Amino acid sequence: MLESIFFELQELLWGLGIVSFAIVVLLMLPKKFSDKLGQHPVILTFMFFSILYAIIKVFN
Repeated sequence: MLESIFFELQELLWGLGIVSFAIVVLLMLPKKFSDKLGQHPVILTFMFFSILYAIIKVFN
């Protein structure tokens, strides 16, 4: 039982790590590039779903 709790905690930490990394990368983008991304919501949607896919792969 304790082993399963640690496994779930490890998965949670991996997911949080991926999300945190993605947020930091997006915050570090140059303003000119982030303005361009804001004008193209399709690219932002693709980035969101690719991050979501990576998190799902970690949990499986």
